Amino acid sequence: MRKIYLLCFLFLLNSLSAQKKDKLYPVSVYEKAWSEKNNDARLKLIKSIWLEDSTFEDPSASIKGITAFNNVINEFYKKNPDAVLTSGSKVVKDNYVTWEWKITDSKNNVIMTGRDFARLNGKGQVSKIIGFWDKEISMSEADNLKKLESDNFNVVTQYFECLFKTRDFIKMSALIEEGAIYKQAEGLPYGGTYQGFTEWTKMFAKSAEVGSFEIEKEPVYFSDASKNEVIIYFTIKCTAKKSGKTLSMPISEHFNLKNGKITEIRPFYFDTKLFAEFLKSRK
Repeated sequence: MRKIYLLCFLFLLNSLSAQKKDKLYPVSVYEKAWSEKNNDARLKLIKSIWLEDSTFEDPSASIKGITAFNNVINEFYKKNPDAVLTSGSKVVKDNYVTWEWKITDSKNNVIMTGRDFARLNGKGQVSKIIGFWDKEISMSEADNLKKLESDNFNVVTQYFECLFKTRDFIKMSALIEEGAIYKQAEGLPYGGTYQGFTEWTKMFAKSAEVGSFEIEKEPVYFSDASKNEVIIYFTIKCTAKKSGKTLSMPISEHFNLKNGKITEIRPFYFDTKLFAEFLKSRK
């Protein structure tokens, strides 16, 4: 008889353990989604445990649905590309789960910590996630702006090298937001407003028809990260195709950026009129 009681007790324990594991399955997939940096693979994970009426709320977002949640994670990795997520033990009660988590960078510096509360629907899916951050540990506004400035400088530097050094227009295209604007001074042979990278390449081709350009003085970088702006100041040396003459000209370029991509460029020439006449002049 004792053996029967013992077997029943063990069976009950195993059943309870299995129920707990089943409840934790959607939470486990949820955490895998946060750790997955590949967009398509992540979206597949999210679809397996997230519904169109599932909601996610934390200090940065309040959203509903599969695509919106995937976008939240996308935006996070744009700002923190080397982030690593680790989680603590889970506390389960009925259809609710809560746990602590920590996010660090590649150097093991803490970006933020917090606690999540999940409400499950009992069918292997998440109904709601509420996230709380420890704001004392999260990056300060000054740190965020400093990181944004560094990221923006990196984008502009890559663009500059693609244009004047490597001539890598494929790599350059990945730095340009769809529909981005390039405003050249109207008085230049390649002047005008160009929208979209395809139009930009036409402008580059027009400029190559009238002159060849090389960097005489490397750019100095300035930034207002709060406005997502970068300004570079450099000196260019141009050889006019018609006359064969050369001219050095200081130039500044104003860049607007958004989400790690260039949305607008506007160059300013030290003497636009002189530069235009130089490009048009003959021997």
